[in-house]
Amino acid sequence: MNTLYFLVVMLAPAAMLAVGILWRVSPPPYRSKGLAYSTELTQSNPDAWDMAHRNCAKLWTRIGIVSGVVSVILIVLFQEVLENLWMWFVVGQMVLFCVSVFMVDLLLKTIYSDENQNKNK
Repeated sequence: MNTLYFLVVMLAPAAMLAVGILWRVSPPPYRSKGLAYSTELTQSNPDAWDMAHRNCAKLWTRIGIVSGVVSVILIVLFQEVLENLWMWFVVGQMVLFCVSVFMVDLLLKTIYSDENQNKNK
């Protein structure tokens, strides 16, 4: 049963790492409908689209590695009570994912809202 918990806990870090590496190697084309960081701001500006995917790739690669390593360490340390803790590991990983999305969004809004204000002056 611990193997199943291990696989479930490692699913999010593996996915983030895989998408981060994929987007570093080959970011999705502008306005792609598939796997992409697609918001109203990134849809309206090709530069914002590229910046969002570059920054997401860096963040998700790093977060995938760090959360994967930390998860493995915690699984080894708490293997006796893993059935009670595995959900908390997944929740923590999802919090990191959400924080990374908010960070990229904040970066884009900061850069591109400043540009829009400067154009309107």
